[in-house]
Amino acid sequence: MRVISGSAKGTRLYGVKGLKLRPVEDSLKKSIFDSLGASVEGVRVLDLFAGTGSFGIEALSRGALFCAFIESHIPAARAIEMNLDRAHLREKALIIPAKLPGALERLKGSFSLIFIDPPFRIDTRLLEDVFSSLYQKSLLEKDGILIYRLSVHNWYEPSRAMWKLVERRERGDSSVCIFSSAEGCFKE
Repeated sequence: MRVISGSAKGTRLYGVKGLKLRPVEDSLKKSIFDSLGASVEGVRVLDLFAGTGSFGIEALSRGALFCAFIESHIPAARAIEMNLDRAHLREKALIIPAKLPGALERLKGSFSLIFIDPPFRIDTRLLEDVFSSLYQKSLLEKDGILIYRLSVHNWYEPSRAMWKLVERRERGDSSVCIFSSAEGCFKE
């Protein structure tokens, strides 16, 4: 795992021994960020089920203003901290080592870009609660996007009343879905 582009390009990211992470392949991460282009610059990012922080750190490296990482596994949260230090991006980040969806209560403000990359084997009720909480708390800014990586074998699709599917890409055993909030959910 490494940072693909930006100020920390080439930085190798620490993993967590003994934890069955499914790190995002560099080619998939590159594809996602290439499609985002300059829209990452100067925005606030939220990385849920952050693992080693690969998505959020890539966003920071490419010019994101701030990233909040939420990861409940303490060794993985420590790896995020080490990876941020290694990439010289620690001052732009907040790490919340807590379980979702309760950890969302600690957040202030909204985000232009949200990554959700849960374990492939996860209770779909937890995902339902996370998506519902994001929507109810208006954590995604108007015109913001949510990128959700999931297993093609353990499918959960959030409520279409809350979330609008913009695009879906299949790659190996992963599916990447890009969502925007459904109309009418934004605080004015």
